[in-house]
Amino acid sequence: MSKKILFMTRGKGIVDMFWSEEARKRAQKYGYQVDIPAADGDILDFDFTPILSEYDGLITSWGSPMCSKEFLSHAPNVKVIGHSAGSVAAITDATTYECDVHVTSANPVMAEAVAEWCLLGTLLAARDFWKYAQWKAVSPMIWGLPESEVRDITQLTVGIWGMGDTTKHLLRMLKPLRIKRILVASNHSSAEELAQYGAEKGTFEEVFSQSDIIHCLVGVNKENLYRVDSKVLSTIKDGATLLNCGRAKLFKEQDLLDELAKKRFTAMLDVFHQEPLPQDSPLRKLDNVILTPHCAGYTGRNLYIPFLFDQFEKYFTTGKMDYEISLNRYLTQTNERLR
Repeated sequence: MSKKILFMTRGKGIVDMFWSEEARKRAQKYGYQVDIPAADGDILDFDFTPILSEYDGLITSWGSPMCSKEFLSHAPNVKVIGHSAGSVAAITDATTYECDVHVTSANPVMAEAVAEWCLLGTLLAARDFWKYAQWKAVSPMIWGLPESEVRDITQLTVGIWGMGDTTKHLLRMLKPLRIKRILVASNHSSAEELAQYGAEKGTFEEVFSQSDIIHCLVGVNKENLYRVDSKVLSTIKDGATLLNCGRAKLFKEQDLLDELAKKRFTAMLDVFHQEPLPQDSPLRKLDNVILTPHCAGYTGRNLYIPFLFDQFEKYFTTGKMDYEISLNRYLTQTNERLR
């Protein structure tokens, strides 16, 4: 019997973003009937609960309803929920995991795209492009740069805060570069696991104080919310590069602005406390910062729902998924509701 899937987005823009030709082909391959109430226009006030009993699976995205236990009580046949984004903290809560449902997300696909941005940033930082490259005619291109001014990546330490899917992809990408040392701060990974990726276990403090290139790739939870303050930032080495395409709320905003204004180190930032970043933001005036418009994970969005359908089919045929988000995993993921 054909499985019925409900795409619970409220906005047509989200439909256009994720409901790709590849998604249509995958649904056809598996014989899924996919209903998308927002396909013809925004449905901001739409109530999904009266129709939930018709479906076997749910696709969610930004702005979808919270799939709490109470919400799912209207969906007795739903066994799988797939979130077409990374963290599921926006569409599940602790009660979700009391239900007989299995949760997955497109995080593995998104993570690879974000890791590519991190690789780009790593290479730019290792080559010190800020010092001598010309960017849109706003800085001089320096000829005759002494060789000592261009660093050798085999002599650098790369530090990574967090060991999720993005970090795993990034470590695979970094391996051929023969980086001198890779430090990873993670509460959930052992030294033995990290060694398999060519990295070593470090503390949060060591990642910030000992690294030449620092990546912030951890989720925002109660422990990490605004953890990077002036004290932490003051330990960053002169000449280092800080990269954040994870979450802005890992940092105390004013502390970051104050430290960057000293121009001791450079930064590449893809996430901000207010988005879009205001035109009058002090960050836009700093020549030691490269800003990108929260686009690190953009590539591959056409593959998000196909990935979720693959996971659904694994569950429907075997009772298991390759990428299932448990309660414990959910508790470590970014929760944008935190303030």
